[in-house]
Order: sequence, then structure tokens, then C-alpha cells
Amino acid sequence: MRTVLHQRNLAERDATENGDTDVIPVLTKNMESGHLDREQANELELDSIGLEENTSSTASESDCEPFEGLDPAVYSLFDNSVDPDGDANGEISWDDYLFEALNQLADEPVPWEFLTKKRPKSRPTVMVSLQRKGVSNWLTHDGLYAPHHVLQHICTTPPDNFLDRLQASTLEDIGEGACGYPKNAESQVASTTSILNNECYSVSLSALLKQELSNPYVNPHLDFYPEDSHGLNVYKSSQSTKWLKELPPEMRAPMAANPNGQHFYVFEPAQLRNGDIVVPLFFYKDGFDSQLYAKCAIPTMDPLPGQNESFLHIPAKLQYDSELLVSIQLAHFDLIYSEIYMGDGGMLSDWCSNQLWEIGSTATSHKLPHPWREPAKGRVIRQMPINLFADDTSGNVSKQWNCHISYYCTLAGLPPKATNMQYNCHFLSTSNQAGVLELGEQIVEELNLSSSEGFPAYDPGLDADVLVMSFVLCFQGDSPMHAEVTNTMMPNVALNPCRMCMLHVDNLNDKHKQAYIREFLHIDSSGEHCPVASRNWEYIKEQSVELWELAQDGVKCHYDDPSKEKGICDTINRRFVEKLFDKANPKLKAEVLRLAKEDLERLFNSFLKLKGFDGCKDTPVEILHVFLLGIVKYMTRNFLKALKPPQLARFMASWEAFDIKSLNISSIQSKYWMSHYKSLVGKDFKIIIQTAPFVLFQFMTNAQHSLWGSLCTLATLIFKTHIANMLEYLTELRKHIRIFLWHSIHTTAQWINRPKLHMLLHLPESIERFGPPSLFSTENFESFNSLLRNASVHSNRLQPGRDIGLRFLDFQALRSITSRARLENHETHTQFYAADEVTAIFSQNSLIQMSMGYNNLLMNPGNGFPHVMQIPLTKQDVQSIPLYFDQMPNTHPKQVCQLRLSKKDIIKRGFFVLLAPGPCGQSANQIIGRVESLWECRDHNRVKYLVRLIHFHKEGVSTFYNMRCLTKSATTGIHSVLVRHQGVLELQHDCFSGSCSLTLNTDPVNKNKEAAPAPQVIKHSDDQHFILNSAAL
Repeated sequence: MRTVLHQRNLAERDATENGDTDVIPVLTKNMESGHLDREQANELELDSIGLEENTSSTASESDCEPFEGLDPAVYSLFDNSVDPDGDANGEISWDDYLFEALNQLADEPVPWEFLTKKRPKSRPTVMVSLQRKGVSNWLTHDGLYAPHHVLQHICTTPPDNFLDRLQASTLEDIGEGACGYPKNAESQVASTTSILNNECYSVSLSALLKQELSNPYVNPHLDFYPEDSHGLNVYKSSQSTKWLKELPPEMRAPMAANPNGQHFYVFEPAQLRNGDIVVPLFFYKDGFDSQLYAKCAIPTMDPLPGQNESFLHIPAKLQYDSELLVSIQLAHFDLIYSEIYMGDGGMLSDWCSNQLWEIGSTATSHKLPHPWREPAKGRVIRQMPINLFADDTSGNVSKQWNCHISYYCTLAGLPPKATNMQYNCHFLSTSNQAGVLELGEQIVEELNLSSSEGFPAYDPGLDADVLVMSFVLCFQGDSPMHAEVTNTMMPNVALNPCRMCMLHVDNLNDKHKQAYIREFLHIDSSGEHCPVASRNWEYIKEQSVELWELAQDGVKCHYDDPSKEKGICDTINRRFVEKLFDKANPKLKAEVLRLAKEDLERLFNSFLKLKGFDGCKDTPVEILHVFLLGIVKYMTRNFLKALKPPQLARFMASWEAFDIKSLNISSIQSKYWMSHYKSLVGKDFKIIIQTAPFVLFQFMTNAQHSLWGSLCTLATLIFKTHIANMLEYLTELRKHIRIFLWHSIHTTAQWINRPKLHMLLHLPESIERFGPPSLFSTENFESFNSLLRNASVHSNRLQPGRDIGLRFLDFQALRSITSRARLENHETHTQFYAADEVTAIFSQNSLIQMSMGYNNLLMNPGNGFPHVMQIPLTKQDVQSIPLYFDQMPNTHPKQVCQLRLSKKDIIKRGFFVLLAPGPCGQSANQIIGRVESLWECRDHNRVKYLVRLIHFHKEGVSTFYNMRCLTKSATTGIHSVLVRHQGVLELQHDCFSGSCSLTLNTDPVNKNKEAAPAPQVIKHSDDQHFILNSAAL
């Protein structure tokens, strides 16, 4: 039943919407005489909040102020604001309470605009569902709650009590500033019109980086300086050679602070504690002691003839590894440039006239103090590079082609365990109309601005405001995307098929000749390694402009022929060149010339002007598309289509017999693979290459066997995520690439001139520059495409770029609130945090974390490994307590089903493990065995896990598999499970030596499986002989 007061509110709303303002006083007068029954008494206070003017009433002020006696901290949704002005935000915004009250009482949601405007406008509200598996469902699926309602319901606050939990203006900060159309420009989806007249929308990268820096789930894991690992233990992007050694001077980390809080800048003299004056050129963190260091040059001061000033100079263009540079810890720095006193000569700044010179073939002057000091204003400067990714994806769930070009990014300063989570993958822009270069223009402009001027942000690690600068560490994508961004040709039909080297052929028919094949393989006529010269990014920039100038005469071949010959194609510029060649429409030519006169740079690829970006070096070889969806796909298709029908039964049975326990996969879909081997995806090929020695080898010729053996060996090197010694690794990788190419030539030459085989030769260069291939693999970005696809399906399809951007912005706002990032009221310019009860939604709920793409076990792996997985034992696995535990009477041994050893590895009965109980896991003490049972022993507050093993001992190397043989022994033992000294091994039965036969399947039907059992299976001849699968990744 609706209350009389509620009916009046609805009538007033309808009158306001229809513009009948004369009706409102009449309605008010009629409704005031209405009777309020006893059941409506409790609703009076809630209904009356903010709806009635303060007329002459006999009621006391306390009766009209239900919150007067309450401490605001009790009912605050957010913690106290950081308000330097004290009372700047003290006035209560009753519209917020009114909006919530009306929504609780109305039969349908009341738009916010009803409170402030006569004609309400539609306002999109993100719909959130909590019962989802991935972050996509927070963004795109219709649900029951808007974000602020999610916070309300998870906090289990009764609806009639919710007003007591809100603080003034906080609902506006969430609803208007974060979860709807944001009020501040930084949080909005920026819109620009491209040079080709397409509307392009993008999320502000600077606002995104601000949120990430203030996020306590991100900040502690960020590296702001490159790390010098000395070529050892390389596993993260901050150890990349580009960030450490190869950035231009203006893009390097500009400053670093010593323990006393003094700020020192590159190319600015500093004095050490021992009195020496040095000029730091590189700041970095040492991988051995994690302390900040500087690579410093020793300046020379020569007096100027006839003047009281000196000429302060250093050698020009000193590289990181130059012998003229010395490494000095920041703790040894004492005085900044403006504090250096030269004795009787006065201050150093007076001596050198505020200039530092680099002297080489030419002289370059650096102004002192460093130009970054002024915008920094005493703040620390944080360098936050990103890894940028672009891809095309379908905008339909059915994957029917509806091309969206999208940009995503991750923070290069995060370790791989963080960047592999969807929580740390960020949307930037998308469009189903604009091309990759049109969309990239906005991003390039913002990146250039941030790298040259920076932007303010808050760093909770310092508890201070800082200045942030950013740049692109590497650009990830597939080969067509790399070709477009680097102004190079599509590699499959180009005369210059490589974006990284000067590989060239005069015409396509020459690609089959020996001279081209030698260049393609980087060998000379004697077979020795002979690399082709690298491409130069500056040369590509110059040639792109030169081609435009050649097109001005209006002769098409004057543009097309040099473009093909040089292997350069700017897709933006080509569109305008084609208009110049359109003789039928002279207005187009006039329009192009007008645009060129106004802003010629916009007629070119915007990535040509991206600071700190080298298109030839910073587009690394991507292993998903080049290796798995290239080389492995070619070879797999070629092998499977050649299988004979009599071989299929054993082939399928071999796949079914493969032991998948340690591969972290649920099953091998052998029947599907055989039926659809031309439609497999990357993860399928990754499994195939690990199973190949035990499934495919038996059907191969000797030449095929050698080819696939070299491929499996190469794969184990390519998929390394942790490189112990970079120099040794690169030597080994280059050797095995050449071995594989040699076998490819001698087995079949049908793929030898495929561009992806050539790109394999450049993989070591990318690894040397950026680290392990997994760091620049696009697999995690490819999985992020599904989120964009779902967001596209739920957009109105009129402005998908804007709508999808808003959905991701809504999620980012909710993510920041629940993660306790620092938020800002952009009207009062005050900062605040979400209250503990709000942040507990995320911090104390693993399901919410998983729904937002965050995995706490990945970020905190030390939390209780090993630990028991709560899976019950089957009757077949239950064993009696071994006599071994009689010597431990107070431990109460209990058999368990499974143990988790790490974030990836588990063990249970039937698994093979490696234990190294000696000091530091010495190989002499290693034990290999098969798990028979697992036991948990508790003694007071201590828990110990033990494993009963059947021991195996190592034999020689199998000539068929080219892998280590292991044989079962007659001994067993019980051993302690230590996290540091254990690992799960991937062993398979030696079916080749055992001559295992193919027999009819007589196993009972498994009622838990819908699929029909395989008609034939491999029957192992023994349980003694096994092979260590060294092809496992």
C-alpha cells in the first residue's frame, strides 16, 4: 500500500516532468490534510527527508534532524576526507538522501535528473552481477544492482537503515563521479574526430595510471626504476635492456632520492660524501642488493680564457656499459647541484653558467638545473612505463565477424604474476569504424604529454604526492598489427617481408631462389651465420615523408613503385595519396592539400612521433602467433593429414593413454582434434607439442622424428619464464633455432620461405631486449578480448566505442573504490577513501576478487604452501597407517588426498615427484618416486606433511625418445615434503621399449561420463619402465 506522502511525491514528480508547476501547491495543500495511519508512521521520517521546506512549525529542530545525535564516522560510507580547508565539504547535500529515499520507495528506479532538472535525460547505469566467473560479468551482464546498491547489499545493511550509513556527498562521488557519467574530465571517455572523420573514444591513460599508483593491491609490486640483473635470474620487464640501457636521455628515469630525501637528477652535477663531483646519467636498481645506484660520468672543468667562468663538460653519448661510467650507490650522494660550493670560486652554478656540455663529434648543451625540477616542485618523479597491445576482435559472442580494433595495456613495472591477471589488464580504446592508427592518435598524444610534462598523482608507498611520467616499453600484437604500426608491408606478399631487418627481394618469383633463401635464413654460401642488416626506424620515418612528397605530382606509379621497393606503407597517408590520384574529383585533392597545409603531421602514422618508441625494435616477436599458430600449426597439420586410416586407432589410443596429471589440463580431446585439426587454437598446439614424443613419434620417419625432436627441444627454451643466465640461454637458443631450421630444410622445404620461420631468427633479439618471451606474449590480452566482446553485445550499437569505454570506466571506478585507492571529490578537490566495511567486500571475499580478475594466491604465494586440498579420499585410495609413524606417537597421522605445493603444482597418488632433502637441494641427494600416499601429522601447533614413495632410479637416455629413462625399484620410503626442495615430474610409460599392444577396451563404463568409451586402448606391458618427458613446458 502506498503512503499518502508517497502519492504526493509521485504526483509532484509527474507535475514537474510535465511542466505543470501550478498544480504543485494544490497537490501539497490537498495532501497535507491526508490521514497517516499507524502503519505509515515509521515511513514518515524517511519520506520527509529533504522533501518539505522548513516552514513555521511547532516541532523542535531536533525532531527535524534525525542525524543530529549521531557521529558521522558511524554512518560513513567513506573514511574521513583529507580536507586541507577543514569545512570545505561540511555542508550536507540533501539531494543525495532524497535520491536514495525515492529509489527505495518508488515502484521503478528514479533517475537522478528528476531532482535537478525538469526534463530528465537518460543516464546509463552499470549493471553488476556477483555470481560470475570473470570480470566481464561486472561489466556487461544485466543484474539487479547498480554499484552503490552492491555496496549496500553486501554490507547487509537494511534498506530502512541505509541512510544512517551514508555521509554527505559520497553517493554523488560514486554515482556521478565514478559509476555514471563522470563529472571530471580525467574520468570521462575522451572523444576526438580522426583525420579520416571517424569518432574515436579512449579512456584517459593518465587517470588510469593515477588510480593504479594509489591502489594498495598494485603499488607495492611496482618497479619505478629499471633493474640491472647482470644477466642472471631474468623474469620481469623491469629487467629489460631497453628500460635499463637503451632509452634516449630525455626518456630515462629523471631523478632518484637518497636516504636523506635529497633529489638528484640525470645530467645534473652532484657531490659525493668524499667531495668528488659526478654527473649521473642512468639511475637503476641493482639486482643483487636491491639498492638504487647511478651510472656516473666524471666531469671536466676547463677555464674559459679571459673569463671567471669554467667550461663543464663530459664525453658525448656515453652508453650504459661504457668504461667511462662508474656505478655509485645513491646513499653516497651528498649535495645537489645548487648546493655545491667550489671554495673561493663560489658556487658551481656560477662557475659553469648553468650549463653542462657533452663533447664529441658535435657539442650538445644541457641546461642546469635539470628542466624536470621545475614541474616536479620538490616531488618525487615516478616512471611508470606500459606495455601496449592492439588487436582486432569480433564484437559478437557468436564471433560472426564484426571487427573491433582495440587497445589494452599493462604496467611494465609489475612482475609477471601480476600482469597475467585480468585485474591488471586495462582497456584504453576501441572502435568498429576507425583503424588502429586512427585510434592510436589519442593514445600517442597523451603518452607524449606524460613523458615530457608528467602529471600529479598520489603514491601511498611514500604517502605523498608525486609526479608521474610514462612511455611505451614495447608494443605487442600479431604480425599484421605490427606491420601497420611500423609502416611496413604485410609480410606474406611483400618484397620486404621483415619489419626488423633489410631482407629484400626484387620480385616475388625470386623468393624461390637460393640467394633469397640464404638471406632468409641468415646464412652465407658456406652455411655460416650471416645476419642481414637491421632496419632503422629513423630511416622509415624519413622515407614515409619522402613517399608523400613523391605523390604530389599526381602520378600513381611514382608513389606505388618506391613504396613496394622500400617496403614502406603508411596506411593513413596512403588514404590521402589515393585522393590525390582521384582525377574525377578535384575537390578531394584540394581538401587534402588544405589538411596538409594546416597540420601535415596528422596525415601520417601517429606512432612515427611517439617518444621513446622504435618500431623496428619495440615490436617483439610474439610466440603465440609466430610459434604456436605458425610453425607448430604448419607441422601439425602436415603430419595429421598424412596419417593412414589403419594408423588412426592406435594414434587415438596413444593420446588417450597419455598421463596428463602433471600437465595441469583436464583432458585431451583427441577425437575433436582429429576431426577439426585445421581449426585448433594456441592452447591445443601447446598440448600437442608436449605429447608429440609419446603419440606422434611412432608414426614418423627418421627425418620427421629428428625434425619434431628439434622442435620439442626448441619449445622448452622458448617457453621458459625464468632465465637463470641470459648469455648462456641466448647461445643455446640460437643454436637450437639453427638446428631446427637445418632439419626443416632437409625434411621438407615447403615452409622454408614462410615469414614466421624467418621471424624465429629475430626472437633472440627480442628476448635480449625485453626478457623471457612470456613477458611479451599476447595470450593474456587475447583472453581479455572476451570481455570487450561481451561489452559490445550489451551496447546500443550506435556508439560502441563510447559505450564500451563507459562500461570499462564503471568497472574501474568500482575496482578503485573496493580496492581502497585514494579517491577525489572533483568539486571540492578533497581526497577520501572508502570505509573499511566497503573495502572488506573485496579484501575479505575471494569470490569477489576472482570475479574482478584478482588472484590472491598468485600475489602472495607464501601463504601456507604446502597445504591440504579439501578433497575426500576414495575407498580405493584409503591405506592403513604405516609402521613408520609408530616412532612418532604424538603426531596423530592422517591420510590426505591431495597437497598443493605451489600456485601451479599439486600432488596426489600416482604423481611423480622429485625430492631433494639435502642442503640447498643438492643433486646427489635427489629422490625420484611415485606417490603412494600422503600424510598429515600434527604435533601441538606444528603441522608436517609426509609422502610415501615408490622409488625410481635413473638409467641412460632412450635412443627413440632422446629422453632420460627411469626404472622402478623395489624400495619405498616416507619423506618430508619441503617447499624448497621438491617438484612435480612428468613421466610417461616407455611404450616403445615395452612394445605395448592395442587391445579392446574391457574397462567398465564410467557412469559419470556422457561420452562413449574408446573402443580400443593401449595396454601397458609393465609398470617398471618410464621416460622423463623433457618436452613438458
